[in-house]
Amino acid sequence: MKKTRWLLASLIVAALAGPALARSEKTLAYQREQCWPTAVRFLRVDEGLKLIEKDADAGYVLFELKEDGKTFRGSLEVMTVSVDGRTVVRFVIQIEDRPSWLEIAMLTRLERKLRSELGAPSPPPSKAKDRDKDRDKEKADKDRPKDEPPKSSDPPRPDEGGPPVSPTP
Repeated sequence: MKKTRWLLASLIVAALAGPALARSEKTLAYQREQCWPTAVRFLRVDEGLKLIEKDADAGYVLFELKEDGKTFRGSLEVMTVSVDGRTVVRFVIQIEDRPSWLEIAMLTRLERKLRSELGAPSPPPSKAKDRDKDRDKEKADKDRPKDEPPKSSDPPRPDEGGPPVSPTP
């Protein structure tokens, strides 16, 4: 009886299990127009993949990966996105029936190629609020008398009834 239940449960799990649909992505601070030719060249030349279809305007490439005598279909999407008010490029790779680590490794190699050909991505711009806050703090420090310690921006913690604790370790 237990064997039958175990067999039935195994059959149900096997029937419900579908193909693994992995999707890996990486966002980098480059311009899409710069990245597109490098990404296509990476797939064809560096990875040696067969390109099935590509559309620069839509930003996708369909390819085939041959591994262990089998052919796996995959895609690379190159899209422009806005992160914190900054225009960046997101790369999304999907390879049917392959583990996600394969996609992640491919994205890492693509990033390395982009860095070697285009240089390091531009750093994010500093936020105006942070600059204003730092400027105000510097001004307050200049106005403070030399013998007075700097003021902490954190409110003092209430005494919880215990002995005073030294700030030194």
